[in-house]
This record gives sequence, structure tokens and C-alpha cells, in this order.
Amino acid sequence: MGNRVLLVRGGELPLTSGFGRAHNATIQRLESGLVSGWEIIQEVNHSMDDAGPLQRLRRRWFSHPRKVKKIAVITNPDLIHITDQEQAHLVPKKIFCPVVITVHDLFLLDPKIMKTDWGPIEIGNKNPGIVRGMDIRRLKRGLSRANMAICISKKTAEHLAQLMPNIPIEIVPNSVDVHNRDPRKNLRPRPELEPDSLHLLVIGSEDRRKAISFVLDVIGDLDSEIRQSIVVHKIGAESDSLAESRLKQHASKLRVRLRWHGKVEEEQLIALEQHADALLFPSAAEGFGLPVVEAMASGCPVLVNDLGAQNEHPPESNILPPFDILSWKEAIIKLNDERVTRDSNNRPIREDLILAASKYSPENVAILHSQAYSKALELKK
Repeated sequence: MGNRVLLVRGGELPLTSGFGRAHNATIQRLESGLVSGWEIIQEVNHSMDDAGPLQRLRRRWFSHPRKVKKIAVITNPDLIHITDQEQAHLVPKKIFCPVVITVHDLFLLDPKIMKTDWGPIEIGNKNPGIVRGMDIRRLKRGLSRANMAICISKKTAEHLAQLMPNIPIEIVPNSVDVHNRDPRKNLRPRPELEPDSLHLLVIGSEDRRKAISFVLDVIGDLDSEIRQSIVVHKIGAESDSLAESRLKQHASKLRVRLRWHGKVEEEQLIALEQHADALLFPSAAEGFGLPVVEAMASGCPVLVNDLGAQNEHPPESNILPPFDILSWKEAIIKLNDERVTRDSNNRPIREDLILAASKYSPENVAILHSQAYSKALELKK
């Protein structure tokens, strides 16, 4: 019998959220037996119900932490794993086993204003309000109690080392089911994509940090003939109605063809990745940049800003100077020229990107996952 881990989070987030996808991938690696020497003893979370704000706060600060501590005492795990830093307050005080926390990013715990050629971008929220400010202080105290932080990228690890230098850190990236996305093995039917057009994906919320409006600015600055041949497909479940309206109005003003998909099912997303001409990912800051790796695993060309952590994944030729409109325009024009030259709606599969994404396969990530847990046990001794 192997070591037993108690998996902990707050609300039962859906797979359409980044935390939800990462948590589910952690479960799959453990349940499949890929994480050598470890098994799940129990998962602790709660439903995402319609409770009022005071009820939610009472559950977050008091009842759920008590529940986690009680279950830990009953089940006697070898290790407790809290799967995102937004639940760091759940680290029990005076617990008998090591506790590790997956840190996806520190934008909310350490907000800042990034100065870019596209203008200032707020990373996180520098004015969170009284209650959220109290919550963040609880998160920081909880994180400082943890025996280890598991960071999902080098960039996140560097940020945490600066913010809290006393916490031991291991890097365990997000895993991606590369086999399932590989178009050479599991090609999905082509979605309804207009022929004789360049189809570009943007994935993420309407938050300025995601810089989807930057993509519209770039395309809007192209010659009309090229601009009119482009369709931008906006995908993302975290829609804010006002921000959505503004983004659509911005696209209309620039005469950019924007198709708003919103939340999509996994199969639809993979089909778009496998058949679109490229993913554009100009985000100002990411904890990992999962859409980039998922698109690469689907054989889809990607263009990313040279900023962390999305620049850790693709080859150098796919990384562009951050918020340099001219460089982005040239890259998109090149994509369009390639489309016109091949005289086909079916672009070639980028096998080099599939290979680059393969290091994030569940099998490869599970090795790092197991090593991190074992090191946490050693630290507690």
C-alpha cells in the first residue's frame, strides 16, 4: 500500500475554469496510478451553491477549514495537498502531516501595475476592498504555514521565491492529455469555418491582462484586404456582460470580424484548435498559460507575448516582443500568406509543437508530481 494523500480545495469548480481543470488533472494522475507510490484517500470540497455573501464568507473562513481539519484527523493522511493558492487559508494549524499547496499564480496576493507599450495593465487588484483584504491576509498566513509550495511554472516559482523566500518550492507544471488532442491520432471533424479565411483563436476572459483587445488593435491596423480575410474566434467562459459588450463594440469599430463562442465544450475546443490557423495569446501575465500548451498539443500554431509564463512553452520562433504591434502584424501577415500559398483550408499539422507539448503529458508530469510529494515528506521529518 502506497502513501495516502488528502486532496483539498474550496468550491467544486467546473472544468471550464483554470483551477478546475488543473484540479481534475491532478485527480486523474493520482487515480490512474501514474504518481508512483501515492493514492487519494479522499477529496474535500463543497458545492458551488447560491448561498448569500455572509453564508459564503462564514463557510470559507470558518466551517470549511474546520471540516478540512476534522477529516484530516479522521483519515490520518500521509500528506495534505491543497490544489490552489486561493484556498491557502485551509492549511490546518498544528497538523501532524506535511501540507503542500499548488501555487498557480500570485497576481491577487501580490498585485502590480505592468507598464507596456500598449499602456499600463493591472495584474491583480491593488484595491481589493476591506473584506477581500482580510481574506488575502488569511491566504498569506496559510501559505506561510505550508511545508512546500508546488509551483506550476518557473515564472511562478521565481515570483513566490521573491515574495516568500522561506517556503520550499518544487515545480510541477500542469499536465495536458497530449494523446487525446493529437490530430494525427484523434482528428476531430472540421467545425463550421468559412473557407478562404484566416481563422485565429483567442482564449481567455475579457480582463485587460488577457489583452484580447490588443489582438483586435493589431488586426484592425492591417490593410483592409487582409483584415477582411480574418475571423477572430473568442473563446472563454469567464464572460462579463459589460466587458463583452465593449470588446464587441471595439471589434465593430475596427471592422474586425469577431465570432464570440463564449463557453465551449472540450470537444468543440479541441476541434477548433486542430483546424484553426493559429492561437494568439498576448496575455500580459500568466501563471502557466494552459491554452498555449493545449493548442500546441493539437498541432496548432501559436503566437505568444515574450512574457511569463506562456513563453516557457513554444519554440522561440513562436514568441513575439511583448505588445509590439508591428511584430504581431508581420506574424499575422505571414500566417495569411501561408494560407493563400497552400490554396487549401487544411493547414499542415505542426508536429514540432506537438513534440514540444509532450513534456507536459500526464506521464511526464506525474514523475515530478511524485518527486514533490516525496520531498515534502522528507521536509516534515
